[in-house]
Amino acid sequence: MDSHITRIVVVGGTAAGWTAAARLASAFRETVSVTVLETPSRSDFQETGQVAAVGPEIQRDLFDRLGVPEEEWMRACCASFSVAVRHVNWRTEGPAEIAARTMAGGGVDHFYSPCSEIPECEDSLLSDHWHYRRKNGETIEPFDHACFREPPLMDAGKSPRWLDGRAALPYGWHVDSRMFTEFLRNLATGRFGVRAVRDELLHAERDADGMLTVLHTAKGRALPGEFFLDCSGPEGLLIAGTLQEPFTGARDRLPCDSAVTVTVPHDHTAHGIEPFATATALPAGRAWKMPLPGRFGAGYVYAREWTDPDEAASTLCGLWGLRPERAVVRHIALRTGHSRRSWVKNCVAVGPAACSLEPPAAGPLSGGVLDSLDRLVRDFPSRQDREGPAARFNRAVGAGSARARDAAQLLYRAAPRADTPFWKSQKELPLSAELADCLAAYRAGLTPDGQELDHVGVLAALAPGRAAPRAALAHRQDVRDVADAHFLRIKRQQQILLETLPTAEQYLRRLHGRPAPAQDSGRTAHRLTLSHDRAGHPPPQAGDPHLGVVAFPEAQKGSDLALSE
Repeated sequence: MDSHITRIVVVGGTAAGWTAAARLASAFRETVSVTVLETPSRSDFQETGQVAAVGPEIQRDLFDRLGVPEEEWMRACCASFSVAVRHVNWRTEGPAEIAARTMAGGGVDHFYSPCSEIPECEDSLLSDHWHYRRKNGETIEPFDHACFREPPLMDAGKSPRWLDGRAALPYGWHVDSRMFTEFLRNLATGRFGVRAVRDELLHAERDADGMLTVLHTAKGRALPGEFFLDCSGPEGLLIAGTLQEPFTGARDRLPCDSAVTVTVPHDHTAHGIEPFATATALPAGRAWKMPLPGRFGAGYVYAREWTDPDEAASTLCGLWGLRPERAVVRHIALRTGHSRRSWVKNCVAVGPAACSLEPPAAGPLSGGVLDSLDRLVRDFPSRQDREGPAARFNRAVGAGSARARDAAQLLYRAAPRADTPFWKSQKELPLSAELADCLAAYRAGLTPDGQELDHVGVLAALAPGRAAPRAALAHRQDVRDVADAHFLRIKRQQQILLETLPTAEQYLRRLHGRPAPAQDSGRTAHRLTLSHDRAGHPPPQAGDPHLGVVAFPEAQKGSDLALSE
């Protein structure tokens, strides 16, 4: 008897569902048939044609594997760049407003969290040296401007790519959710032979071992399968509905339970397109803004304990000069948390069906979709042991869900605001053992471990005075000298990129208005050393383990920076 699984059924015509279908069909080709049951979605706000964010890994981990150039899917999804998140008014108290306030010690209350990693410097992070210099009165420069190239470029609205398509910075994207989902659907069905069935799930049959065998639809269809994926969004039609797997909520740590969204017209030809998302702290939650050509998506995540839906809608519309009675306002009930197990019997929940976050972090491919699919492709089960990889898979997904929850909570917890009941309550909420240990290590000036690296930028921006300098640096003048040179190098790179990069509006106007520029394979590129990241950008040069390489415009051959052929 053949032990190979040959029929996969995906429930949910969401972006996560079509991503899963395309990824599995492309990996297993003609050996497996994939069917997607496109069920009506009642709760997944990502599928309503709004603006959503997708991370830097999507090109490398999805579209490159599917053979899709970046320019192709960006045009199809009306996409723009997202180089960073700009956080506004997280350190100052006051009413709901989008303009950054002035802080008591001077300076403007906003900071950037770029897609780039914090640079390494010898055996330490550059952030360690920033803390050391700050404690010793050697700098008053904000953390993000000192340690990353991106902040002044974002202030100037610069593109992360030159006009000929070469990348200068790591970045993600903003997309039209509906267009993004439709593109993935067309890709899966047209290029990889995935079958689409538009219908509503009625019930599922299970065998004596509890395995799913057939899905029955409202229109009388029967969809047999040997392996099933639940990509139905937070509803979890299979994982929570049929299989009754419990949901572990995160309301005790992330009390926001509602969101309201609007789409705002925007004349990008006159005002440009911001190459970043914005997260603004409000008295009872936080607002977001994600730009696209011609419009931007805006929303407000809040807790009903401290404000009601009508007041939230009025607040959000007031930020952007809209009249609530004339705006198309969408109200969303949030359920943050995760399924206790993501792999149950022969069913795997992927995306929001497995882990639900607050928007805008709850993007169309949130919940570790690409990581889960990579793991599933590597450890795909046989028909005789369809639960074999489940325990390891569930541990990995559970750990990822916990990290995502901790990252969301840390932003609220580290903010010094305490001017409203909402912000006061954040200081009293319980922390996971991992997050509590991270905060204790930060206060003691210890080197971050593993996933704590994701928290370094937020802590340095929101709680710089709470960290002790790393004691070992007092004994390492040689390492401090290397760091000083690195800080200077970042400043030079910032200036050159300010002078050479086009604006995001210029690049996107060219991208969306014309065919993609031809690849210039015959010219020798002059190059500028720039710090590297893990987003798939160029590898380090020999002899300098902390710097990578990106192509540099021909016109800059006379720069004061050392260039190499």
